[in-house]
Amino acid sequence: MDSPNLFTALAYYTVSGFLDPIQWLISGLCGWSVERLDQAMIAGAAMVSVLFIVLAWFYPDGKLFSFPTPHVGIAILGKTIGAAVMTALIHWLKQRQLNRKKS
Repeated sequence: MDSPNLFTALAYYTVSGFLDPIQWLISGLCGWSVERLDQAMIAGAAMVSVLFIVLAWFYPDGKLFSFPTPHVGIAILGKTIGAAVMTALIHWLKQRQLNRKKS
């Protein structure tokens, strides 16, 4: 099977982050516990990227990622973008819930 282009691989790993329970846990913790949105997104993205960098170290043959990628960094970048979006979503839901309680 030929290697897909970079955009396809990046989109696949960004969307696949929404199916990863560990990524939801990390994003949930960061999105719910941090006050500011920018700090929450940076924290969630950083934690997920460090997790996958460490996991890629233990799986050097590319067995960690199911979709063929031109470079493992594209997969990690896609997971990081997904984590930032998920963290922003959880932070928005928290703010919405808090505003609803105040009313």
